[in-house]
Amino acid sequence: MNTPDDSVSVKKKDANKKVIRFVVTAFILYMAWFIGYDYIIAPDGRLDAWLNDKVAQHSSWILNILGYSADTIPGVKQTIVRINQNGMVGVGNPCNGMELFALFAGFILCFPGNWKTKAWFIPAGILLIHLINVIRAAALALNQLHNPASLEFNHHYTFTIIVYACIFGIWMFWVNKFSGTKTT
Repeated sequence: MNTPDDSVSVKKKDANKKVIRFVVTAFILYMAWFIGYDYIIAPDGRLDAWLNDKVAQHSSWILNILGYSADTIPGVKQTIVRINQNGMVGVGNPCNGMELFALFAGFILCFPGNWKTKAWFIPAGILLIHLINVIRAAALALNQLHNPASLEFNHHYTFTIIVYACIFGIWMFWVNKFSGTKTT
């Protein structure tokens, strides 16, 4: 005969298995990303350079829409966003969003959910993260133009918090709408 304690024990074991599976899967994906990036993607450099250019170009488009005369100058390690032919900010490998894409995709892959839904949600989330990063780069260029003394603080703290909060929001949207494990 099953007691209420047996039912609770089974639920705890199931929950523990899910947590262990999540952690193990996350670790495997992290190691795959780490090895793939450090030994294949970064040494080749083309994907980072392309992404640097895209973030900078899209940021300059936003700045032009806002009425500024903006353009970009591609470089080896970064692409410069200029306003009125003055360099404002550089978009380099740490700031091009690639690590954020991997972090986002890894979380979605590790978390429960339908694989067909993951197949469209991951690219949609990556596009949204790219847009957030483009807006961030444009805002930092405007920050440099109008208040250069606050650029370092905003770059390292304000926009980091905003970007990660947005990614967390997208994750929570996934958890609540698509994973089958609603939060309260």
